[in-house]
Formats: sequence, C-alpha cells, structure tokens
Amino acid sequence: MKNYRSVEVRILGKDYRYKVDEPEEIINKILKDIKIEAEEYAKKIGEEEIDYILLLMLLNERLNTLKTKQEINELITKFNNTLTTTLNPQDEKTRENKTKSVHWD
Repeated sequence: MKNYRSVEVRILGKDYRYKVDEPEEIINKILKDIKIEAEEYAKKIGEEEIDYILLLMLLNERLNTLKTKQEINELITKFNNTLTTTLNPQDEKTRENKTKSVHWD
C-alpha cells in the first residue's frame, strides 16, 4: 500500500491541501514552481483571477505534454528507421530491383 501524506500550499492567498505519495523533494519543487508561475501570471492579469490562472497553467502543461509525446513518437520512428536501415543495409536500388518483375527486351 502506498504511503500518502498531506501537503499544503498557499497560492495568492488561497490554501490548497493534497494527499501525495511522491517524494517530498519532488512535490516541494513542483509546488514551488506552480506558486512562482501563478504569482507571475497574477502580476499580469490580477490576483482575483486565481481559477483562471490555474486553468491556464493546466492547459499549458497539457499542451506541453502532448508536444513532448509527439516529439518522442517522432524520435522513436527515426530510431526505428535508422535501426532498420542499419540492420538491412541494402541500398534503395537493390531493393527496387528485387521487387521489379523480369522483362525481356
């Protein structure tokens, strides 16, 4: 069974409490980063917009996650192509000749 503990963070005057099972140093860094980013947004659009700010941050995180997944998939595809080419070093013309039918001219 996982060992959950409570963490609290105060962002723009509002308290948030969560139960987490990740290491404390990881959670503390994440919460610190969230707090700093939220405070930076608040300077631009106002502290009263905390829900808007947190949703905006969530949307940005999801967008970054999707972009990262796409980049990883592209890297996997490139790696697979490189691996296939390395393990089957036939050049393109040799492959084409093997797939063409024989013609008598």
